[in-house]
Amino acid sequence: MTCCKPRVSRLFPLVLLFLIFPAKAEAHMALQGANEILSGALHPLTTPVHVLILIGLALLLGQQIPLKLKQPMLVFAPLSAIALVLTTIGRGTELYQPLMIGIALCIAILVALEKKIPPTLLCSFCALAGISIGLDSGLQSDSTTVITKTLLGTWITINAVVGYLALCVSNGAEKPWARIAMRVVGSWIVAISLMVLAFSLRKIQ
Repeated sequence: MTCCKPRVSRLFPLVLLFLIFPAKAEAHMALQGANEILSGALHPLTTPVHVLILIGLALLLGQQIPLKLKQPMLVFAPLSAIALVLTTIGRGTELYQPLMIGIALCIAILVALEKKIPPTLLCSFCALAGISIGLDSGLQSDSTTVITKTLLGTWITINAVVGYLALCVSNGAEKPWARIAMRVVGSWIVAISLMVLAFSLRKIQ
Protein backbone atom coordinates (compact mmCIF):
# COMPACT_ATOMS: atom_id res chain seq x y z
CA MET A 1 0.00 0.00 0.00
CA THR A 2 2.90 2.37 -0.62
CA CYS A 3 0.80 4.22 -3.18
CA CYS A 4 -1.08 5.86 -0.32
CA LYS A 5 1.98 7.59 1.14
CA PRO A 6 2.16 10.47 -1.38
CA ARG A 7 -1.54 11.15 -0.83
CA VAL A 8 -1.07 11.29 2.92
CA SER A 9 1.87 13.66 2.61
CA ARG A 10 -0.19 15.96 0.40
CA LEU A 11 -3.18 15.86 2.71
CA PHE A 12 -1.22 16.67 5.86
CA PRO A 13 -0.61 20.37 5.12
CA LEU A 14 -4.20 20.70 3.93
CA VAL A 15 -5.44 19.39 7.27
CA LEU A 16 -3.22 21.91 9.06
CA LEU A 17 -4.62 24.71 6.93
CA PHE A 18 -8.16 23.58 7.70
CA LEU A 19 -7.38 23.84 11.40
CA ILE A 20 -5.56 27.16 11.18
CA PHE A 21 -7.66 29.37 8.91
CA PRO A 22 -10.88 29.34 10.93
CA ALA A 23 -9.01 29.75 14.19
CA LYS A 24 -8.97 33.06 16.01
CA ALA A 25 -6.37 33.65 18.72
CA GLU A 26 -8.02 34.99 21.85
CA ALA A 27 -7.30 35.14 25.55
CA HIS A 28 -8.23 31.62 26.53
CA MET A 29 -10.97 30.64 28.91
CA ALA A 30 -11.22 27.43 30.96
CA LEU A 31 -12.38 24.51 28.83
CA GLN A 32 -15.74 23.17 29.91
CA GLY A 33 -15.37 19.95 31.87
CA ALA A 34 -11.60 20.29 32.39
CA ASN A 35 -9.79 21.35 35.53
CA GLU A 36 -7.69 24.49 35.44
CA ILE A 37 -4.26 22.92 34.96
CA LEU A 38 -5.53 20.62 32.20
CA SER A 39 -7.31 23.52 30.53
CA GLY A 40 -4.11 25.55 30.54
CA ALA A 41 -2.10 22.58 29.32
CA LEU A 42 -4.39 22.11 26.34
CA HIS A 43 -4.48 25.78 25.36
CA PRO A 44 -1.18 25.98 23.42
CA LEU A 45 -2.04 22.71 21.68
CA THR A 46 -5.35 24.13 20.45
CA THR A 47 -4.00 27.49 19.32
CA PRO A 48 -2.67 26.98 15.77
CA VAL A 49 -0.04 29.72 15.70
CA HIS A 50 1.33 28.48 19.03
CA VAL A 51 1.58 24.96 17.57
CA LEU A 52 3.50 26.27 14.55
CA ILE A 53 5.97 28.13 16.75
CA LEU A 54 6.45 25.23 19.18
CA ILE A 55 6.98 22.62 16.47
CA GLY A 56 9.28 24.91 14.51
CA LEU A 57 11.37 25.76 17.57
CA ALA A 58 11.66 22.10 18.61
CA LEU A 59 12.78 21.15 15.10
CA LEU A 60 15.32 23.96 15.03
CA LEU A 61 16.78 22.96 18.39
CA GLY A 62 16.83 19.27 17.51
CA GLN A 63 18.64 19.90 14.22
CA GLN A 64 21.64 21.34 16.04
CA ILE A 65 24.17 18.53 16.48
CA PRO A 66 25.28 17.86 19.13
CA LEU A 67 22.09 18.74 20.96
CA LYS A 68 22.60 21.39 23.63
CA LEU A 69 19.25 22.11 25.23
CA LYS A 70 20.40 23.61 28.51
CA GLN A 71 21.07 27.18 27.41
CA PRO A 72 18.06 27.52 25.05
CA MET A 73 15.70 26.14 27.71
CA LEU A 74 17.24 28.42 30.34
CA VAL A 75 16.11 31.26 28.07
CA PHE A 76 12.75 29.86 26.96
CA ALA A 77 11.47 28.62 30.33
CA PRO A 78 11.91 31.76 32.48
CA LEU A 79 10.93 34.23 29.75
CA SER A 80 7.76 32.30 28.95
CA ALA A 81 6.96 32.26 32.69
CA ILE A 82 7.54 36.02 32.99
CA ALA A 83 5.35 36.68 29.95
CA LEU A 84 2.55 34.55 31.42
CA VAL A 85 2.79 36.42 34.72
CA LEU A 86 2.59 39.75 32.89
CA THR A 87 -0.80 38.76 31.49
CA THR A 88 -2.15 38.67 35.07
CA ILE A 89 -1.20 42.28 35.84
CA GLY A 90 -2.44 43.85 32.67
CA ARG A 91 0.96 44.05 30.98
CA GLY A 92 0.26 41.28 28.55
CA THR A 93 -2.41 41.30 25.91
CA GLU A 94 -3.45 39.43 22.81
CA LEU A 95 -0.57 39.87 20.41
CA TYR A 96 -0.76 41.16 16.86
CA GLN A 97 -1.21 37.85 15.05
CA PRO A 98 0.90 38.68 11.96
CA LEU A 99 3.81 39.24 14.37
CA MET A 100 3.44 35.74 15.82
CA ILE A 101 3.06 34.23 12.38
CA GLY A 102 6.23 36.07 11.36
CA ILE A 103 8.11 34.43 14.24
CA ALA A 104 6.87 31.00 13.16
CA LEU A 105 7.87 31.81 9.57
CA CYS A 106 11.42 32.86 10.44
CA ILE A 107 12.00 29.76 12.56
CA ALA A 108 10.55 27.47 9.89
CA ILE A 109 12.76 28.97 7.17
CA LEU A 110 15.85 28.07 9.20
CA VAL A 111 14.48 24.55 9.71
CA ALA A 112 13.86 24.13 5.99
CA LEU A 113 17.36 25.38 5.16
CA GLU A 114 18.88 23.09 7.83
CA LYS A 115 21.55 25.58 8.78
CA LYS A 116 23.87 25.47 11.78
CA ILE A 117 22.62 28.27 14.03
CA PRO A 118 24.91 30.26 16.36
CA PRO A 119 23.95 29.78 20.03
CA THR A 120 23.15 33.47 20.44
CA LEU A 121 20.69 33.47 17.53
CA LEU A 122 19.18 30.22 18.74
CA CYS A 123 18.59 31.69 22.20
CA SER A 124 17.11 34.81 20.59
CA PHE A 125 14.48 32.71 18.82
CA CYS A 126 13.78 30.89 22.10
CA ALA A 127 13.26 34.27 23.76
CA LEU A 128 10.91 35.49 21.02
CA ALA A 129 8.93 32.26 21.07
CA GLY A 130 8.61 32.15 24.85
CA ILE A 131 7.62 35.80 25.22
CA SER A 132 5.15 35.80 22.32
CA ILE A 133 3.35 32.61 23.35
CA GLY A 134 3.28 33.73 26.98
CA LEU A 135 1.83 37.16 26.24
CA ASP A 136 -0.72 35.62 23.87
CA SER A 137 -2.00 33.22 26.54
CA GLY A 138 -3.79 35.60 28.87
CA LEU A 139 -6.76 34.22 30.80
CA GLN A 140 -10.12 35.85 31.48
CA SER A 141 -11.21 34.96 35.02
CA ASP A 142 -12.03 36.67 38.31
CA SER A 143 -10.35 33.91 40.31
CA THR A 144 -6.64 34.23 41.08
CA THR A 145 -6.47 30.50 41.78
CA VAL A 146 -7.99 29.62 38.41
CA ILE A 147 -5.62 31.97 36.60
CA THR A 148 -2.55 30.64 38.43
CA LYS A 149 -3.38 26.98 37.81
CA THR A 150 -4.33 27.55 34.19
CA LEU A 151 -1.20 29.50 33.33
CA LEU A 152 0.90 26.89 35.15
CA GLY A 153 -0.61 24.24 32.89
CA THR A 154 0.22 26.35 29.84
CA TRP A 155 3.80 26.86 31.00
CA ILE A 156 4.31 23.14 31.63
CA THR A 157 2.99 22.21 28.19
CA ILE A 158 5.00 24.66 26.11
CA ASN A 159 8.23 23.72 27.86
CA ALA A 160 7.51 19.98 27.73
CA VAL A 161 6.61 20.12 24.03
CA VAL A 162 9.74 22.04 23.03
CA GLY A 163 12.08 19.96 25.19
CA TYR A 164 10.62 16.55 24.37
CA LEU A 165 10.21 17.14 20.63
CA ALA A 166 13.74 18.56 20.41
CA LEU A 167 15.08 15.37 22.01
CA CYS A 168 13.06 13.21 19.61
CA VAL A 169 14.24 15.22 16.61
CA SER A 170 17.84 15.04 17.79
CA ASN A 171 17.68 11.24 17.96
CA GLY A 172 17.05 11.11 14.23
CA ALA A 173 19.02 14.16 13.16
CA GLU A 174 21.93 12.09 11.86
CA LYS A 175 19.72 9.88 9.67
CA PRO A 176 19.36 11.21 6.09
CA TRP A 177 15.68 10.28 5.76
CA ALA A 178 14.83 11.92 9.09
CA ARG A 179 16.69 15.09 8.15
CA ILE A 180 14.74 15.27 4.91
CA ALA A 181 11.49 14.80 6.83
CA MET A 182 12.42 17.65 9.19
CA ARG A 183 13.11 19.95 6.26
CA VAL A 184 9.81 18.98 4.65
CA VAL A 185 7.91 19.82 7.85
CA GLY A 186 9.80 23.11 8.02
CA SER A 187 8.79 23.84 4.42
CA TRP A 188 5.16 23.08 5.23
CA ILE A 189 5.26 25.47 8.17
CA VAL A 190 6.75 28.13 5.88
CA ALA A 191 3.99 27.65 3.31
CA ILE A 192 1.25 27.59 5.93
CA SER A 193 2.65 30.66 7.71
CA LEU A 194 2.79 32.64 4.47
CA MET A 195 -0.81 31.80 3.60
CA VAL A 196 -2.07 32.52 7.10
CA LEU A 197 -0.08 35.77 7.17
CA ALA A 198 -1.63 36.87 3.88
CA PHE A 199 -5.07 35.91 5.19
CA SER A 200 -4.54 37.83 8.44
CA LEU A 201 -3.30 40.96 6.68
CA ARG A 202 -6.23 40.82 4.29
CA LYS A 203 -8.68 40.73 7.22
CA ILE A 204 -7.01 43.78 8.76
CA GLN A 205 -7.41 45.87 5.61
